[in-house]
Amino acid sequence: MTRFERLWGHVEDALMAVLGTAALLLICYEVVARYFVPSMLFDWGAEVTVYLTVWAMLIAGSPLVAHGRHIRADLIVRQFPENAQKVLEFCNLTIGLVYCGIVGWFGYEVAAFAKMLDFRSESSLQFELWIFYLILPITFGLMTVRYAIQIVRFVFHYDPSMLPSGAHDETPESRIERSQT
Repeated sequence: MTRFERLWGHVEDALMAVLGTAALLLICYEVVARYFVPSMLFDWGAEVTVYLTVWAMLIAGSPLVAHGRHIRADLIVRQFPENAQKVLEFCNLTIGLVYCGIVGWFGYEVAAFAKMLDFRSESSLQFELWIFYLILPITFGLMTVRYAIQIVRFVFHYDPSMLPSGAHDETPESRIERSQT
């Protein structure tokens, strides 16, 4: 992993931490205010909590791709020989790249449409929803770039450890034997 990718990962981690912490603090404030000072409640607290939580969760997709922890069918893939696993992994990475690219593009379209129509939230905050929707093209764009990096590494710098199934790992039978000793 390059220095830039490590920095990129740290920025994503920091953003997730800040957004998650802000959502948690807002929830705590609302719980305390509801019981002790109801007049201090905001009508937009739940709305902002949803925005912060969704943003944090979508940002988490990029590091998952970077570390090979995205959705895959490992149980089935493990049953194939290493050469078949290589082909399946390449297909998996390519499908992930295409899917994230498409969702990112349509996310941009949704954000642009919401901006054009000036969609706003119904609370007193009147939050412009295009800002909320903008997270879709940003995060899926980041995931698309991560998939592209993974494909380049897989094609030009292949190493058996890149296979998520661990073709080079011990077999399930040997794991069972080891656990019984």
